[in-house]
This record gives sequence, structure tokens and C-alpha cells, in this order.
Amino acid sequence: MQCKNHPEVAAVDRCSGCAEAFCPDCLVEIQGQKYCGACKTMALRGGTPQIAEEATLPCKEANEALKYAIIGLFCFGFILEPVAISKALKARKMIELNPRLSGSGKCTAALIIGVVGLLLWLLGMYVRIKGLRQN
Repeated sequence: MQCKNHPEVAAVDRCSGCAEAFCPDCLVEIQGQKYCGACKTMALRGGTPQIAEEATLPCKEANEALKYAIIGLFCFGFILEPVAISKALKARKMIELNPRLSGSGKCTAALIIGVVGLLLWLLGMYVRIKGLRQN
């Protein structure tokens, strides 16, 4: 994640007002909250910075990834778990690039469930094949 004002510098946090990512040089702490230059003037005036409602848009891909990961635990895991992992990684990149999207927790959950589900499916196949060879 890069600073909005300085693309060559890594961002360390997001502005409490606009949710954009900024480097340490671009953020100011006011009453325990970090603000960018545009939002700090609103905070200093006593007004509330314009917190966009879009700052909480759910990421559709994160929801889909979690759905596929959970369904994959019960059926078609060999197909759905890799799809869930792929969608979760894509959603994580989208959330990183667009600070108005939410759902990073769902991405993490989908990745964990997807990897565990895929490993369980592979282990199950190994046990079945080994059992067939012994008979």
C-alpha cells in the first residue's frame, strides 16, 4: 500500500476522515485520531471530516471467496477451494488498492478455510488411494 501523496513511499496508516492511505509525513494526530492535510482542517474547526459512506462498501469478491470456501468444505472441495483461494487473493489486492472497500477479515477467513479444506481433500484422496492399493 503506497501513500496517496507520495507513491514512492509506503503508507503506514489511513486517515480517520477519508480512509485514504498515507505515509507518516502526511498524517497528523488530533485527539488520538490520524488525519491527512485536508481532513485535519475539518477536525481542528470542530467539524467532523467528511467520512464517506463509501468507506464501508463490502468487497463482493471477499464475500464470494468466503462462500466458495465454506461450500467447498462440504462438496467439490477440489474445485471450489482453489477458486476460493484465488478470489480471496484477488479481493485482498482490491481492498489494498481501494481504501473504501471492507472485507479483509473475510479474505483472511476464506484463505484459511480454502487452504485447510484443500489440504483435507488431498489427505482424504491419499488415504483412499492407499487403502485401495492395500486391498
